[in-house]
Amino acid sequence: MKKDVLEILFCPACNSPTLNIEDVSYDNKREIRTGSVRCTSCDSRFEIKDGILNLLIDPANKIIKEQQGWARLEKAVVNTDELMLALPNAFGEHEKAWKSQADNFNLIFPVIKINSSDKVLDIGAGRCWATRLFAKKGCYTVGLDILLTKYVGLLTGDVYIEKEKVFFERIYSLMEKMPFRDNTFNTVFVSASLHHSSYVSKVIKEISRILKPGGSFVVINEPVRGCLSRNNVSELPEYKEGINENIYKLHTYLDSLKKAGMTFKIYPYIGGYFLPLMIINNILPEILKDKLGKVEVWPPLVRIQLFLFGGVLNLIATRPSH
Repeated sequence: MKKDVLEILFCPACNSPTLNIEDVSYDNKREIRTGSVRCTSCDSRFEIKDGILNLLIDPANKIIKEQQGWARLEKAVVNTDELMLALPNAFGEHEKAWKSQADNFNLIFPVIKINSSDKVLDIGAGRCWATRLFAKKGCYTVGLDILLTKYVGLLTGDVYIEKEKVFFERIYSLMEKMPFRDNTFNTVFVSASLHHSSYVSKVIKEISRILKPGGSFVVINEPVRGCLSRNNVSELPEYKEGINENIYKLHTYLDSLKKAGMTFKIYPYIGGYFLPLMIINNILPEILKDKLGKVEVWPPLVRIQLFLFGGVLNLIATRPSH
């Protein structure tokens, strides 16, 4: 953690911006690795450990179960630094599990308008693979998650910081109540993480609050349940491990965006749950790669697909400039 991150944070206990470095026991000249932060308004103290600022206070039992579940799942497969450095384009036993994530990220990432002077937040950053790609663009980048375990959580950030010589902040906190000041970020990014919240509307309202006017909210890889689909989260291995899994219908996301005062555009996606549409969705983006987002017939067709059959939501929303 670098000291200047305090300029965009407030205390999660009292919402005051009066956070100060209390002590530093280890600084490696790149960042503060060990120390603490104190709120001068309510005297709350927050630990800095391994460069990560812990602003997660009184986590609910559901959060604790999710953390434990992800830690167990990480041990069930072989993860390596080399795999993390390759993400989202995984290999070996991980390739199949990551294919949809990689395909949709590689489809949408070039569409996102990013300037090197921008501030970017990656919510549900997890392994921080996407966080570091924004940082490589020169952005001031922050990854937020409730997971710490290396290879599934924020501790994975050290792999990129050490081996790719890139830097980004890591904040340990909830997405439903984020400790960031209003109008902070130019871009908020989420990949396959919104559905882990039981309060999507609350998360999106928070995102609108912390976005700068005119800022973008980028959603990639969010599963959507169609009216005709039979997706059952109870069959997922993550759900069986106590992880909060949901497959929301399209209107849950769109209604929440409208309530938050945001406009949006739906983009094509690769993959899905309905075989004929999977084939079409895999072919069209490749054929029309240079026209992605310009073919106006796509958004309504994709919306119909998601409404009826479900699939994957790729969307860019905007907070109005006024």
